[in-house]
Amino acid sequence: MMILASRSFGLNVVLLFGLTLEATAIVPLPPLVFAQTPAPAKAPTDLEKVLTKLDASAAKFKSAQAQFVWDNVQTKPIEEDDKQTGTAIFERKDGQMKIAVHLKTFNGKPLEKDMVYSDGVGKLYEARLKQLQVFQVGEKRSELETFLTLGFGGSGKDLAKNWNITYAGTEQVSGVAATKLELTPRDASLAKTTSRVLLWIDMDKGVAVKQQKFSSDASYVVFLYNDIRLNSKIPDDAFVIKTPSGTQIVNH
Repeated sequence: MMILASRSFGLNVVLLFGLTLEATAIVPLPPLVFAQTPAPAKAPTDLEKVLTKLDASAAKFKSAQAQFVWDNVQTKPIEEDDKQTGTAIFERKDGQMKIAVHLKTFNGKPLEKDMVYSDGVGKLYEARLKQLQVFQVGEKRSELETFLTLGFGGSGKDLAKNWNITYAGTEQVSGVAATKLELTPRDASLAKTTSRVLLWIDMDKGVAVKQQKFSSDASYVVFLYNDIRLNSKIPDDAFVIKTPSGTQIVNH
């Protein structure tokens, strides 16, 4: 028997070779196998934490109601800034998202304007004009619904499927420490009209407290939400616009 010794990784490794004097062949013993310590699990990134939170929020999302300020900024040919305030209602039922927006003021003056989207049809009622416009969304439905779920009921998986996402840190928004995400469209046709979107997510509620959408012409809109109520009862007629007799209906 011949015994050889060597050192490897600070350990004594004994190599044993059995040698039979009468035999012409040397038969080595099976090599020793050393267990490897598994690598520690990789900690989730900040972005992964946000997407996971959105997944969890989407799984139990039924509805949201909020007050909002809608800031519409046009940069060309001259800069204009219009502010509107009102309430918004989001509801997901049978896999479909509905939204109702009730505007109350325009640049500080009273306004009565209602907008509803449901089942591929959008409606806009302006009381001062006594006019109801009806829009068949048609082929733009998927594009529109991509926006409808941004920050309200949309999952992290859906967000990653439709947008390139960059984690942009945290910011205070109306007293909430919100996580900021920058989105650019994956869809080429959507990118022609929307260059990017910013989302500020309340990580406690898993919904948006602020949204900013930039158009390709550099104009943008900002929605700032407050008094957000999740999964409370929605009135049965929340998505019905009641109009007086004599209202003009314009179909598009």
